[in-house]
Amino acid sequence: FQETTRVLTDAAIKGKIGSINYYQCTMSAMDLVTRTKNATEYFSQKDWDEMGPWGQNQREIDMRYLKKIAPYLLRDKDRFFNSFLVLLDENLCEFQPISKTPIDTGDKLIRLEDGVNFEKKGDIDRLGFLEIKDKGSMCILDGQHRMRAVRAVVTDFDKEKLLKILKKDGEEDLINSDNGVKEDLFSVLFIVAPNRAVERKIFTDINTYAKPIGKKELTMLSETNAYYKISQNLAREDIPFGSKLMYMQSTALPDGAAAITTLHHMSVMVEKVCLAHDLKWNKEKKQTKEAINEGEAVAKNVLTEIFSNIDAYKYTIKKFSEAPGEKPKFIAELRKKDDSRKWGLLFKPLPQLALLEAILFLKSDDGGDLDKKQIYNAINKIDWSYDKGSQFENMVITPESNILTGSKILDRLKKMILFWILGENKFKKIIGEKSLETLNDDYNLVNDTENKSFPDCKTK
Repeated sequence: FQETTRVLTDAAIKGKIGSINYYQCTMSAMDLVTRTKNATEYFSQKDWDEMGPWGQNQREIDMRYLKKIAPYLLRDKDRFFNSFLVLLDENLCEFQPISKTPIDTGDKLIRLEDGVNFEKKGDIDRLGFLEIKDKGSMCILDGQHRMRAVRAVVTDFDKEKLLKILKKDGEEDLINSDNGVKEDLFSVLFIVAPNRAVERKIFTDINTYAKPIGKKELTMLSETNAYYKISQNLAREDIPFGSKLMYMQSTALPDGAAAITTLHHMSVMVEKVCLAHDLKWNKEKKQTKEAINEGEAVAKNVLTEIFSNIDAYKYTIKKFSEAPGEKPKFIAELRKKDDSRKWGLLFKPLPQLALLEAILFLKSDDGGDLDKKQIYNAINKIDWSYDKGSQFENMVITPESNILTGSKILDRLKKMILFWILGENKFKKIIGEKSLETLNDDYNLVNDTENKSFPDCKTK
């Protein structure tokens, strides 16, 4: 921005949506943090009350601007933000289209619009310069956390808080440089509201209809989260099975899906495998190629072993390989609660995660002395069907055959699997008597029984 008697002037493109005019401009980091305000600083209490729940929800600033966004700015040269949305009082601005700019042709002065083709005249009317009377109080409609992060990076505001956060990740050296953020030019959409009522409405509308990127998209596209990145790489290599056997339309796996699991749940499996092998990474920090390769090698080895040694998956992969061009609709049949092969739960994500955790534990130094063959033989003997009266009813499955969810259910199923594989004596010795007491208490509570021990495994 250039300042003349407190008037800001910037190149702009004019647009309009409905009755609202807006201008696309750029702002330097310092201009952004000194000339804009959070909505909390801009709107009065009366305004917030009139905005209702969405106004209240957006009122407080979340610490993620220091925990996630500011470190991202300091770490990454390949950073990028979408546009900041800033409210602009129409009484404080004026747009000058370049179409009216005089041009010296040598023998006379003409307006720029008179020197362009007819079909271009409408376009140059939208190009020009936006002049704003600077009162230092423009309100950020969307991007207030990003603005606060930029402010923490380029000024001393929040510096001590940011340093404490960086120290936790061993990145305190990042505080010594702004990583070039002061030279960044941020895209800004200035939205012109004719009055305070329209300002409040626009603010509420934006926060009502905005949709953040979901886990499905992050799993497929993230270049930062190492576990997601490894999952993407494995899927491209058709490991631990063909990517066509992986559901990518959402993070949930419908009963009718022609897939073994979702890409999202595969990324969770990758994370669990990596953590079990002491490969723990900050999900917000882009990892080195060497780190990704190390995690990928471990995940490839472990997951390939699991999916090639469990009969249900071995059967599925083999059958699909015999007709790779056909959609594997047969998987939906295998997932049914009463399928004759008794594999139903093995094609649902939560049981897959619980089984993975159990296997990782059994193969760890604390997991006992069972070898690979013994572990998978025991797993393949378990009756995984979940029809009414199954061994999973009430513990993992409702009487209506709906699977329960949550970390407690995941841990309970993991303990059930370990009990069935190890047997009672080894379970008590390795996992502990307290865990067995909890398993017995859960069994008695959800099944409305008293003083009964958790039962031995029903096999196929």
